Amino acid sequence: MSQLELKRVSKEVIDHVEKSMVPDKGLSKAVDDYFIQLVKQEEMRRADINPKLYDSMRGLVRQEVLPLYEQYRRETARIRERRQNRKLWHYVLGTVAFIEGVEAILTRGRSMAPQVLIPTVILNSFLGFVIFAGAQYFDELLLRRARKRLEASLDNLEAMALTDLEYDDRRQLLDADVLRAEALEVLTHYTNAEDFWADYRKVREADPTVPAELRRLEARAFEKFLRFHVEGELSAAARQHRFNRLFLEAQEVFINRDRENYVLNHLKAHR
Repeated sequence: MSQLELKRVSKEVIDHVEKSMVPDKGLSKAVDDYFIQLVKQEEMRRADINPKLYDSMRGLVRQEVLPLYEQYRRETARIRERRQNRKLWHYVLGTVAFIEGVEAILTRGRSMAPQVLIPTVILNSFLGFVIFAGAQYFDELLLRRARKRLEASLDNLEAMALTDLEYDDRRQLLDADVLRAEALEVLTHYTNAEDFWADYRKVREADPTVPAELRRLEARAFEKFLRFHVEGELSAAARQHRFNRLFLEAQEVFINRDRENYVLNHLKAHR
């Protein structure tokens, strides 16, 4: 599965919601339920799925697709209700009664004669059916136009999501190797994992953004890693991403150094 399937997934979610008649308050849960089932199905097909991809897709559907669908539901609610409540016999009887009444007034009652009344009732009943079918068709046309607008919005959303995905992939490919090298450089200063985590927590909580703040921390092992942080080249989100990557890289390095005891000791220390 890839981000290129955003439109297909969105349509499947919308179809599921409409068939199940999910209320507005249950839309978010319906999206979660859909992705839970989707992940289960994919896991049965193959074992090498990427859960992060599904979770990011779920977040994108909830944040971007659901507001579009909620707007679509608001726009079409009156049309759907009107179409559902429209009754054929109302139109047939209404048309017959109206036309027969007008004819009776114009002909001063002569149209009520059986030999005239029966054929005109049949004809007017057919006319009532045509009016009913025309009203239903007109509402269906309005619903189709609204659905096309929704699908056009999904097309635009998919194009933007694809652009963002390509950008993130390229950035991650470039950053991954750089961050791994930076993490290893930091970790060469530590033989004891507890010492590293103590400094990591101190640096992470301070999140220095100017050289003076970094100097006050007295964390020489982190100086090169934090160079871009204190030079103002990184946003808060980018700094957080680098800290998170350093966390993951450090865990992997310390596990490799002591496969038997590190994880248990780490859990005990943070119990």
